[in-house]
Amino acid sequence: MCRGSMASGKQYRAGPPPVDKAPETRGTGHHVVMGKPERAGRIGLPGPVFSVAEARARGVPASELRRRAYDGAGHGLRTVGGAASALPDAVRPLAPASGTTVASHTTAAALWGIWLPYRFGPEPLHLTRPLRFSQPRRKGVVGHHAPLLQLDVVRAGGLLVTSPAWTWRDLAALLSPDELVAAGDSLLRRRDAPDRGGYLSQPDPLCGMQELQEVLQRRAGNRGASTARTALELMRPGADSAQETRLRLLIRRSGLPEPAVNQWIIGPAGQRVSRPDLQYVRLRIALEYEGEHHLLDPDQWHRDIARDDGLRRLGWVVLRFSKKHLRPGNQAAAAEKVRAALLTRGWRPGQPA
Repeated sequence: MCRGSMASGKQYRAGPPPVDKAPETRGTGHHVVMGKPERAGRIGLPGPVFSVAEARARGVPASELRRRAYDGAGHGLRTVGGAASALPDAVRPLAPASGTTVASHTTAAALWGIWLPYRFGPEPLHLTRPLRFSQPRRKGVVGHHAPLLQLDVVRAGGLLVTSPAWTWRDLAALLSPDELVAAGDSLLRRRDAPDRGGYLSQPDPLCGMQELQEVLQRRAGNRGASTARTALELMRPGADSAQETRLRLLIRRSGLPEPAVNQWIIGPAGQRVSRPDLQYVRLRIALEYEGEHHLLDPDQWHRDIARDDGLRRLGWVVLRFSKKHLRPGNQAAAAEKVRAALLTRGWRPGQPA
């Protein structure tokens, strides 16, 4: 299982790194190098990226803000040099919890840790305002208007962010159907799933199917509605990575029975033996997507071998897949690998598994 791997020429990320691991960059955009954060706290600045209005409201003198230690980051914004800013630092001055502007689209997705292809970086920022306010207009920002209700906006981490369900519906205008299925599956993860990434602390699942259906119904006439309806029918709870979702979709589109997602296999003494990424319970076939970290971590590799040995002792067949199996030139062979295992176990085309 892997939360962020490359497949079929695509890369997925399960959200940006934690704040203390944000990569350093330099420039005049939103991820900029900033100078001494300890000084920022000492003189009462609201954060490493801040608005001049915020700083003055906190009593920071104009002479302080003219120091060379502060760089411009857009109209009315300043940064402090020294440590690299993270996405919430860039968003907070523009979408504070006390305001009317909301982080949305891919910006909200990155904050929530929703699985996105890597072609969507941290910039530009996407910001949305309710219809009664003017649309955000600023360098480095894509502004939007939307009929947001109170339930569509979440206050978290000092920010205003569109809810996970609303964010997913926004993504329907930007993602392919398969990518939107993966993004949706990341909302439906089980409660004990591995760390999702992202910046906002909220337990899994981020939302349920009912919330997604309600938002889809309210926004039936908006761009991406057809993609959203298609994706919603293909989403399943429980996936640990976008690549597991892509493997499941590959199997389904190859005319094969759809496997179950991340269910525990119970041993003869009632003990939990393994929870494969995908499985055919009746036929005892387990499918595991192996991310590269499984190969690079000796302890993880050892646990994987022990897990598979335990399943085989119970009479299970274990099929393993990597990112290369999901590339276009290899997908037919990957599907045939599953088909052969099904046939060997007594399945016949047209029958349930």
